[in-house]
Amino acid sequence: MLANTYYGPIISKAHPSGIPTPDELALILSGNYAEVSHNLTKSLSGKVNDFASTYMKMFLAESIKSMIRGIHVGLDKDEILRFAVPTSPEEADEFAQLAEARSVQIFVDELPYWDLKISLLTKMPVYEELSSTAPLEVAIESWYLRNLMKILKDFPKEDQKRVLDIVEARVDLRNVLTMLRALALQLDSRAIDLSLVEFTGRSKALLESIRSKPNWREVITALESTRYGELAGRIARMYEESQSLVTVELAIEDYIAQRVKQQMTAYPFHLGIIFAFFTLKFYEVRNIQVISVGIERNHKTDEIRNMLTYTGI
Repeated sequence: MLANTYYGPIISKAHPSGIPTPDELALILSGNYAEVSHNLTKSLSGKVNDFASTYMKMFLAESIKSMIRGIHVGLDKDEILRFAVPTSPEEADEFAQLAEARSVQIFVDELPYWDLKISLLTKMPVYEELSSTAPLEVAIESWYLRNLMKILKDFPKEDQKRVLDIVEARVDLRNVLTMLRALALQLDSRAIDLSLVEFTGRSKALLESIRSKPNWREVITALESTRYGELAGRIARMYEESQSLVTVELAIEDYIAQRVKQQMTAYPFHLGIIFAFFTLKFYEVRNIQVISVGIERNHKTDEIRNMLTYTGI
């Protein structure tokens, strides 16, 4: 079916004989995403190019988180790389080398991003104490957000608002999901604090309102009084019916995807369009990967469908 789409010639060129396995397909799609993103970024100039390059660190951050989790639980190299999405050919080579690390400590030591490496090294004692990647993932997220806020200062308020509308939602809703997961696992307050990400003033207000809640109902009730009120009602119903945080996570991804899609409808050209293109392309690649892996593992169609992020495009 993919042979009749944009991806057909790309797959044929990378894998001229037979049908690629899901692992091979994931690498082919990631490579294409890297090429498209790299070429588009190069076509931009000035501070818009700086923004695009900085924004693309979001996918770098997510890939590094995924790789750290994979190494932590002992996955092999192919499994670790399956859902990593590099944003340039050079990054793809870096990921392939990093995925060979035999421990999280070695992985961090070999990172070529000095400021990120320093942030992670400061959290290694806590990682080793708790045997949890959460403190490292928070350090990666905070590193990305600092870089993004720094570059946004060079843009008009309206452009800043468009980008922060999505980024704040991403931080806020992930904190909510983290809090729900922590309550389900009955983590202590210290472990919870080490798992939450602080961001803007508005985000910190929400964070403070949920970090001490004793159960999932009160967390979602706190969310209902924010701009995410409609989503809060939806995830409350979903969680009560399923008692599965996977459904909550997918609902959050769908919400963010719809917010991102709205950036494509505004006129004239603005930063949100760049932001939206990269993000929606990422969802497209990930959806294809999810479908191929689900089919390989004989998941039911409805199970696969429920793991997808719909963008309506």
